[in-house]
Amino acid sequence: MTLTRLGAGTITSNPTAISCGGTCLASFAKGSSVTLTATPDSGYSFGGWSGGGCTGTAACTLTLDADITVQGSFTPVTVAGTQYIALTLASGPASDKAPVRTGVPFPKGALSNLAELRLETGDGTQEVPAQFDAISRWPDGSIKVALVHLVADLGASRAYRVAYGPGVARAALPRDVAISGTPSTELTVDTGPVKFAVNNKGVLTRLWRDTNANGSFETGEQLLDGGDLFMVNAYDNQEYTAGAATDAVVTVEETGPLRAVIKAQGSLTNAAGTKLIKYLVRYYAHQGSDKVDLEVSVIDDRLEPNVQTNPTSFAIAAKALGLRWTYLSDSAADYRFGGESGAAHAAKVSGEHYLLQKGEFTFDNGVDLGHTFNYGGVGTGAKAAGWVALDSGNRHLALMVRDFWQQFPGELSVNGNTLTASLFPARGGTAETSQPALSGTRYHRAQSMYFTRQGGAKTYQLRLAASTSLSTTSALHAANDSYQRHRLELTATPAWYTASGVFGDLTPTPQLSSNKGYDNVLMRDIYERSIEQSDGNATMFGWRDYGDRLRAGWALQTNGVYVPSFYNDTHVGANNFLTQFLRSGDARWFHLGEISTRHFMDIDVSHGPRAGYWSTGNTPQPAGEVHAINHENIDHQVRNLHWGHAHVSGLSNLYLLTGDKRSLDVLTEIAQWWKFVSPYFFKRPFKFADRYREAERDYGWPLYVMNEYVRVTGDATYHKDVAGNLAAYLIEWFRTPSNHVGYDPATNTVSNTVLGVNDATQGTGYWTMTKMDNNAGFNATGTNPWMAGAFMGNLIKFHQADLEFAAAGKPSGVSHAQMVDMLLQGMNYVVKYGYDSNRKFFVYSEAQRGNNGGDHHILYPLAYLDRLYKQELAAGRIANPAWFDTQSTWGPLATRRHDELQNQTVGTFTQAYGFYGYEIVYPADFFTVMKATSSP
Repeated sequence: MTLTRLGAGTITSNPTAISCGGTCLASFAKGSSVTLTATPDSGYSFGGWSGGGCTGTAACTLTLDADITVQGSFTPVTVAGTQYIALTLASGPASDKAPVRTGVPFPKGALSNLAELRLETGDGTQEVPAQFDAISRWPDGSIKVALVHLVADLGASRAYRVAYGPGVARAALPRDVAISGTPSTELTVDTGPVKFAVNNKGVLTRLWRDTNANGSFETGEQLLDGGDLFMVNAYDNQEYTAGAATDAVVTVEETGPLRAVIKAQGSLTNAAGTKLIKYLVRYYAHQGSDKVDLEVSVIDDRLEPNVQTNPTSFAIAAKALGLRWTYLSDSAADYRFGGESGAAHAAKVSGEHYLLQKGEFTFDNGVDLGHTFNYGGVGTGAKAAGWVALDSGNRHLALMVRDFWQQFPGELSVNGNTLTASLFPARGGTAETSQPALSGTRYHRAQSMYFTRQGGAKTYQLRLAASTSLSTTSALHAANDSYQRHRLELTATPAWYTASGVFGDLTPTPQLSSNKGYDNVLMRDIYERSIEQSDGNATMFGWRDYGDRLRAGWALQTNGVYVPSFYNDTHVGANNFLTQFLRSGDARWFHLGEISTRHFMDIDVSHGPRAGYWSTGNTPQPAGEVHAINHENIDHQVRNLHWGHAHVSGLSNLYLLTGDKRSLDVLTEIAQWWKFVSPYFFKRPFKFADRYREAERDYGWPLYVMNEYVRVTGDATYHKDVAGNLAAYLIEWFRTPSNHVGYDPATNTVSNTVLGVNDATQGTGYWTMTKMDNNAGFNATGTNPWMAGAFMGNLIKFHQADLEFAAAGKPSGVSHAQMVDMLLQGMNYVVKYGYDSNRKFFVYSEAQRGNNGGDHHILYPLAYLDRLYKQELAAGRIANPAWFDTQSTWGPLATRRHDELQNQTVGTFTQAYGFYGYEIVYPADFFTVMKATSSP
């Protein structure tokens, strides 16, 4: 019996042989009576049986006299009454009146009206004031993700729930966040506890705290008066400020009712009117909160005129970057700087007082020796907490910088009444304008804040917290510790995340013993070994490196010095980490996913136009090219993207889980870059001679980027014109007959002999290469299975999305029949020429057969297409079954590898240098297709 499942649910059999979340195979004695029972997951209902004589929705009993295929379909519940989604607020350091946000996913069709949402306490006895925003929608217009905002006292774990459905309503907030004024002069934001003003340059210049809680902001309650964002240019030693900008644009990005967001951008400019670099600042304020969050980016969006040139001096080199304000005090204020281990360095302000955090990365003679950290100034230690507090009479203000020691160097200072957050401090090191010459054995980089090429960016996050009374040092440390966490504080269950379908067709990680199974091996043998040790390649620090992973070994030698390189994340990268979080609920995966994504969105993407490498009609390409020339990206910024390394890190999942605006900004940049270059890269009609083609990945990963942008935005036009154009191009390529040179299964040899024609009309179609990558010196034109896996997996994802858009009346125009035929023929080809049945692995390439090429990216299409073939065959849509001469092996291959993965034992191997990218099965939908498959 072959069972296939669509939607979210489980099918079980009596006698017990099947507990099926995807495609299942089980054998029974001829004549056996078998009863099948369907159990839907939360948010789904059972839609009925088809095939094998089963109909309706009740349990189905049938007699097996021959091999049969049965399909069970689960559909999202059409909500008839109020439904509930359980949420949990994590325990952690105490912080009162803290803003909290989380993305709540919904199955397609489950919710259409944003007004039909309400946040409640876990027992439902009390409504919790909240704001909901629809940040993503399904192709049919229903809500995919609702971003919920609330203000909560953090510390103890608490239960909440989201009520949704017809008849659900929520009460108006007792008081909305209030915005007054105009962007052209000044905007004022009032949250109740605090009020602040942003001038027409986008600088927060005034801040009040309603200390006596009388509803008004009095003169004696003002904390800040005047401020600016500044950068000191290392080339001319001049200061460039937002206050001098002549091109500033300030907008109200969100107006409440609970959250307000003010966005400002312009150019840092000197006193003579010369512009240096773009700045982008967002201010986040929440009704009922006494905290104001800032996100500050500097972005070099200038043209890089010739990427072929190897720069000898930096495009941008800064001595300092920071924000400063005038702090108002009744007399000399008392200061406290957060030290380490709960300590504070305190005294009364008299002149200048600073805490300077530094660190050093040592790479000596080709060996990563890790990092050292130290801080000095008002006190000494290794890793400072990243906060400073000022108290004077009834005025109490704390300033916190996120990832302060992790992104060294950094400095907090008080000089008289000037409070400064030096995000990159002048005291941090020598202000160099080019890389130092290498000599000896140690690798060195410049000590300035630099971008080697135009297009660089760097973002910092800060919090201003105003209180009504003097906070204890322990309370300040706790509030800062809470702010520092890279954690989704309010979460749904893995069961809900996976059943929603928003993040793929996922299933929660199985509850296996702690020393067994794929998911446990990933966590204990790689994550814990590479991240939770004192230091390692997977734990990079410093303003330029934090969040990225060092590649093992070195990239090259210069003057005898070994030069290391970075992944710049890789392939699916952080989206894989965030998927593991969704499946497991383990917050450590979210931490890794977020810091990886935040590094990528700044350093690993060019944020300005580029020219000189790609041929795009003598027109520069727009911002959005990813710095990923290969796996060895020296100092992060490189000449060009390799198509086969295109990715988005965790931008898509991080946005859907948090609503992070900068993630969407950069995801859009990358997507629009692909939109611009696609007509040049993927010209239609297809002509074999117009481009050199060598690898499936060069087309699969660009399609992944396009798919991810569409998954987040629901942009049907982009799906049709950009992703659809690439899909149509791939169909044309596949259906263009070309000679096959490579591996001959009949003789088990590789040669330059033409073995036949890759011809889709004869069942032998493939994407024939000009000369394939990893060709072992032959003129081979065939498959690299490890590349073909992700390629076909992303084609499947496009196909699934296109079915949804077509159902909503927004098809791409790509032929679904041709797409299915292409996928099935393609898998048959890969298995025939790329699988070694004797050694039981997919070879590295058709021509290079001595090594196991890894199969973590091919398992999903193997299992999915096994199911799809059987569905198509049962429906009478396979015209030539004889073409698919390897199909009978697809299901057993997928089942064997699934069982091997889940039977792994922790400790069999360990990997201390971190994640390369291929250790994680992509997409994780594979485990749903294979869920709990067993045979008697």
